[in-house]
Amino acid sequence: MKNIDFARDDGDLYPLLLQATEEEKAFLAEILSGKHSSSIRCTERCPLKLTMELQSMGGDSVMNLLRRRGVRYRQIVTDVANKVAVKYTPDDLLMKTEEKIAEKVIADYKNKLSETERSEFEKILRETLADQKRRMGVNHVAARGVGGMAPALLAVGGFILQRGAIAAIPVVGQFLGVLAGVIGIIFAFTGTAYSVTVPAVLVVGSIRARLMAEQFSSEINL
Repeated sequence: MKNIDFARDDGDLYPLLLQATEEEKAFLAEILSGKHSSSIRCTERCPLKLTMELQSMGGDSVMNLLRRRGVRYRQIVTDVANKVAVKYTPDDLLMKTEEKIAEKVIADYKNKLSETERSEFEKILRETLADQKRRMGVNHVAARGVGGMAPALLAVGGFILQRGAIAAIPVVGQFLGVLAGVIGIIFAFTGTAYSVTVPAVLVVGSIRARLMAEQFSSEINL
């Protein structure tokens, strides 16, 4: 019960997964289940179990045994930010740090592409972000600004939600494959834990950005 209560009390993670779409939970489960020591399957959709698994991935295995639980999501974000060399301050909003991580991961990926591939990827990023805004009903001129609050996270979320339709595009398919651990890690992070926690933070951050944008848009359009 201790680890269950700990997961439910993680206000930065569990409430978001309760509001996640099936596509978002499916992608997160795919990432988490890819680790050989994972205790869940790729078919898992329970928000509580996904929360517990990610918390466990974020903690040292020995310390997890002693605590009988993992670590809070905020600590995972801090560790990931340090790993990918993103600057942040303790006063930063959590989504601001998640957005910086997304920007860094996307920039690292683009650096691996040719000039032509980079142009194509950037075009698809812009189109995906625009599609996300339309999908969330961000039509009011004052609400459109919320899309600029975390464009990298919203674009990642758009990739996840449109995965079936755009995965065949080479530069996008490879990016999604890297995030899901399908192909070799090409970013600056190494080790099994970070190969899970880095993409997981992008998924959770994209859910947070989507929910915030939808809430802001709803309030503006009342």
